[in-house]
Amino acid sequence: MENIYSEEQETVKTVTTSREKIDFLLNYSKSIRVVDYKSHKFEVTLN
Repeated sequence: MENIYSEEQETVKTVTTSREKIDFLLNYSKSIRVVDYKSHKFEVTLN
């Protein structure tokens, strides 16, 4: 494990995205609800 972290890392590219994508993902994640029923879990997307 020591060998993994001691090696020099390659250059990482910066990822960019648009504000619309971020807003969409945030709004989508806010609309998801998990419902527990007996021993099951359901993911529901609210509109």
